[in-house]
Amino acid sequence: MTIEILEEKHDLAIAGLAIFSAIHIVQFVTRFIQERRYWHHSRCRSIGWCFTYSWWGMIGMWAQFRIASSVLMISYRDPPKPILIAETVLQGIGLSFLIFEVSLVLLRSGQSGRTGPGNSRHPTDLRFTLHFFRFPTIISIVLILVGRTIGIRACTIVGIVTFILAFALVWCVVLGMAVRSKKFLSATGYRAVLVILASLPFLTIRVVLFLLAEDDPRKYNGVIGGVKTVVGARVWVEIIAAMVMIVARTVAEPLWMALPETTLF
Repeated sequence: MTIEILEEKHDLAIAGLAIFSAIHIVQFVTRFIQERRYWHHSRCRSIGWCFTYSWWGMIGMWAQFRIASSVLMISYRDPPKPILIAETVLQGIGLSFLIFEVSLVLLRSGQSGRTGPGNSRHPTDLRFTLHFFRFPTIISIVLILVGRTIGIRACTIVGIVTFILAFALVWCVVLGMAVRSKKFLSATGYRAVLVILASLPFLTIRVVLFLLAEDDPRKYNGVIGGVKTVVGARVWVEIIAAMVMIVARTVAEPLWMALPETTLF
């Protein structure tokens, strides 16, 4: 079964292609500078590795998934079912990258003002939690997408419950850090936590729309849903959340701050 993509959605896809491409360029440039300056990885620093971590960062992956989704929408005005499934998967998996970026920026806030691997100010249990919540997030999104695609309701329900619990954990962790981490984080690191906290309301709206698509896909689904819903909520809250996260990472690792002596390339 196929559906006709409205002309408005075609125009939206073209606009999205331009916007997400611009975001990808911005995040790549800023991330490359940050990797070159701060380099918190255990392997030896090089131009190639800086490029790899910058191009395939979470915001970069999110932007690339959104670009691919826009290209599919532009290419198929009357898409067959496999294309609709592909677009739905791209929309769902793309959301997980934004949630992963919350984890990574919060981890980086503990290293703010420092260079080299390790050197985190975060307690061990907090670092474990920041790594941990990525796993139930991606597993639950995959369960939801699989359940929707092949029509297994139980799979979808398990995925939704797991996803809600995982996202609730994200809120609890960020709120806890906003209240308690000021005493052990640097000023820039703590400000990065507050900026991430500011992104969560937008991310929450996106999560709610993702879950509502299960009950009313004609209205809330990013592929076959109403144009006004897609433009007014799903697309713009994602863009705002992604831009705020880029700002948060830049606050944690300023592009202009003087660094202590460190080994360069």
